Amino acid sequence: MTEKMMTRLAPVLALALVAGAPALAENSNLRAALSVLPDTVFSGLTPDVARYVDLTALAEAHDGTLGREALARALMGGGIRPVEAIAVGTAEGFGEKAGVDASALAFVAGMGQPPEAVSIWGLADETAATTAFASLSERGFEELPSGMIANGEPGVMNLAGRDPADPWRGTMGQPSVVARSGLTLLQADDAAVLEPLLADGPSALDTPAGKTILAGLEAQEGAVLQVAFLGPWHGLSGRIDPTVLAGKTPEEARTALEEAAAASPVGLPLWQSAALADVETPEGPTLILALAYADCPEAQAAAERAAELWRGMDGADGDLAAASTAPPTPSGCAAVLHVASLDGTPGPFNRASHALITGNLPALRIGSGG
Repeated sequence: MTEKMMTRLAPVLALALVAGAPALAENSNLRAALSVLPDTVFSGLTPDVARYVDLTALAEAHDGTLGREALARALMGGGIRPVEAIAVGTAEGFGEKAGVDASALAFVAGMGQPPEAVSIWGLADETAATTAFASLSERGFEELPSGMIANGEPGVMNLAGRDPADPWRGTMGQPSVVARSGLTLLQADDAAVLEPLLADGPSALDTPAGKTILAGLEAQEGAVLQVAFLGPWHGLSGRIDPTVLAGKTPEEARTALEEAAAASPVGLPLWQSAALADVETPEGPTLILALAYADCPEAQAAAERAAELWRGMDGADGDLAAASTAPPTPSGCAAVLHVASLDGTPGPFNRASHALITGNLPALRIGSGG
């Protein structure tokens, strides 16, 4: 192993050995996003992936701007309307189209697939969100009976008005329905898609799985730039027939998933939730895979298994993968896989993201036989 590799590995191994190290300061953007995302993000009922991008941290990691390099790194921005609009146009021209300056967006998040996709715009505070929401009346938005606003009849395409650089229109000229929730604006093609996010039910942050994952991410040294949030479905990687979950309540579906995992010879329980994160550390980009467990002994065993599976993945030969646990919380304990970049690029995160998309990320399958 070269001196350069040892230098990069040292802080990773140090963190792995100090599992009880205190967590860093709270990540307000990450908390705000999880408080808006519904608890179903971690329910395990679907193969959907909730995405999060900290635009402030992403810009800071790339010379203070959301230029081409920064946007090319934001793989989790796919399907999130403001990110796609900035990528097609420019960060400078975004404000004219959107009525919200790109620099005013602290973070974005997204969930679901068209036509049920939701884009979440995270502003600095509730005052900024209220002002941005009110300003949309100048861009053709009118109030609906529900209190939401729309810039046309929901679901009706307008090809003549299409503009990929306009986040409120997009490539097919489709109108947007927008609602405000706290310091965020919620955007979808139809009001019915937004109603569950505006209900009084629990958020992803309210769940034990969400609290554990958040603690795992906040314990990392560096800035969390982007995250994919996963339910335990992804830990089974096709080892359960989707029809098994048909008609089941969330509790019944969870039981079915746990029974499928219990049939594995590995002897590790299915994780409760997962986060695949791109973290910019003082030593360079690092992939963090955090998995929520009930206790730290299970989490440590899971982290070691995840590291073993990562090292056996195509293209991962030579990666600096280390296993640890985050400080425990009353909600549980997070298993943490650290994979440091050797060349200063977010290569490990990119490989993990592409493997996730194709349903072939071995490190997630620690409870299902690998």
